[in-house]
Amino acid sequence: MEKLNFKPGFNVYNRISVKNYRDQIICGAAVIVGNGTNARAHLHSATGISEVLPGTGNLIDRVKLAEELDVDLVLINRGRISTVDEMNYQGGYVANFQGVKMTWFGFMIAGDLFNQLKNPYQPALIFRNSNWIWYAKSEVFLLREPAGTVWVMNEYTRDVLMDLAIDNLRDLGKRYKNLPEGWKFEVKILTEDLSLDTARSDGWASVLRDEFGCTFQACGYDKDTSANYIP
Repeated sequence: MEKLNFKPGFNVYNRISVKNYRDQIICGAAVIVGNGTNARAHLHSATGISEVLPGTGNLIDRVKLAEELDVDLVLINRGRISTVDEMNYQGGYVANFQGVKMTWFGFMIAGDLFNQLKNPYQPALIFRNSNWIWYAKSEVFLLREPAGTVWVMNEYTRDVLMDLAIDNLRDLGKRYKNLPEGWKFEVKILTEDLSLDTARSDGWASVLRDEFGCTFQACGYDKDTSANYIP
């Protein structure tokens, strides 16, 4: 089988910017390299690179793709949906993953990724050069910790709740059963643009997943300074 050229790292000439991306399907791949505590999950995205339709992720056989990349494991993001209005990020090399073009755009510790897939509300760090923007007057969905950290939903999924849609996310608070003590779900209409730009935090973003698999990025968690303000 022909091997693909796996080349993690940023390409300064590959800057991707997509607007009006709210409620658009996201397709990606995590390429796991290494073993144990040294393993890395190299993240790839089709956003701004390929047209993504509901069945796009199903085109990829992750076992065959792992063989083509000469790695042990590949995970495919098949059906997450954006809540972000505008996405700007630095890509890397572009590869054709069985008919779906994607670009490398960052990495995280593989153990952290696996932990988040199994355990909700576990913060982890991801390294990427990205700026997620929600426009003023947009509705955003927040998890607020007692100490003040706010987590903003950037993607939702129907993996657990098959009826989730952008128009009923505001009712999600009624469906949580396992929020950490003192945490609150909030819905807010922004009065100004909210920007989570990792250029403000040395390239690092703090992320977590809730009990339904929806993903959130932090505003003000620990030393994460990516947010232009705390909503």
